[in-house]
Amino acid sequence: MPLHAASRLASHHGEQWAAETISRDPAADDHVVAAAKRSIDRLNATRVALIGEIDSWVEQVIRPPGGAPLHTETIGSVVDRLAIAWVRWRRFSETAQLGSSEVDPSVALQQYTELTEAFDTLVLDIHEGRRRIPHWRTLKSYREPR
Repeated sequence: MPLHAASRLASHHGEQWAAETISRDPAADDHVVAAAKRSIDRLNATRVALIGEIDSWVEQVIRPPGGAPLHTETIGSVVDRLAIAWVRWRRFSETAQLGSSEVDPSVALQQYTELTEAFDTLVLDIHEGRRRIPHWRTLKSYREPR
């Protein structure tokens, strides 16, 4: 289940990247920008739900000792950041191939690689009882106004 949710997070971040590009276009019509912003809110709602799915699974499967030092993020939050970093690297790589990138994709790849290494270390630390993860629940709601 967490791999499926992580894959869906990456897909959502790709869609959100596109919607944010539209919303920042200075030539975009106000209605187009508003539609993009609503799309971003819908994507964020799904993103929050997917992070929650990952965190629920982790809470059911992983039982670190209570005395271990607390990590600052849930596993779902870290997986979310990994998905963002992966999408960023892919987008910068694509634009670099087209010759229009303002960012060197190797920097994005380095950040992604460092984050994956940190994630691997975190998982090992949790497994060996050296870290525990918080039990967070999202407080922000992306529901449509009534």
